[in-house]
Amino acid sequence: MRKTILFICAWLLLVPSVALASPKAAYVWVQLQDGLSYATYSFSNGERNRTTIHAFQIDPKKLTIDVAVAADEQSGMTAREMARMTGALVAINGGFFTPQHTSIGLIIKEGKTINPLHKTSWWSIFALTGTKPRIISPRDFKKSDETTTALQVGPRLAIDGKMPKLKEGLAARSAVGIDRNGTVVIAMSTGNGISLKEMARRMSASRFQGGLECPNAMALDGGSSSQLYAKSGSFDLSLPNMARVTNGLIVLPRKSK
Repeated sequence: MRKTILFICAWLLLVPSVALASPKAAYVWVQLQDGLSYATYSFSNGERNRTTIHAFQIDPKKLTIDVAVAADEQSGMTAREMARMTGALVAINGGFFTPQHTSIGLIIKEGKTINPLHKTSWWSIFALTGTKPRIISPRDFKKSDETTTALQVGPRLAIDGKMPKLKEGLAARSAVGIDRNGTVVIAMSTGNGISLKEMARRMSASRFQGGLECPNAMALDGGSSSQLYAKSGSFDLSLPNMARVTNGLIVLPRKSK
């Protein structure tokens, strides 16, 4: 009995120190320039499957987020070419396209509708009204005079912090999300592939759970289309892939008025 009491007392003495220990975040945001930060981290996704997440945090009040469209859709473009063509700081692949290399889904670029809305209920739309980002379903989208950017892809990965039912197939993944401060996060996975469900968890969970803290997020085109390029000062990141894509999301310096 005495040994049991001593053990309980010792355990109680340890509890406060455990409770006060700070949890360790999976990554740290590194500022590349005003309005743009980068983070990367890796995790085990199966016995021999290691996945790395590369992510950028973008303040839409300080930088411009727009859609880039290939000058020749049949030839397509890479993320690196996208960035060089537009002068973008960051470029990531965007929406779906047909086997004939024609973009599918709504594209609004600099306030002009480049491609029409596609009536598929499970797709979603990333849009900017002024500097306010949104991720919404096609049925809820209404273009206004202040809509500067829109890209329709899908599916949604997180809806107000909740994950919908998603496919389990493994592939490279690209995504865009919005955190609680209205900051836009774009991310891509590299490695042997992860499921949409896992990408959704990585977009929505907290930093201490290995997530990017976006209660609202949606998938961009994945698989061989997933690719990303970024250059800011001395920072230079290129994550190429096999496909040449017809469109993508880009981050540009904001033009001075």
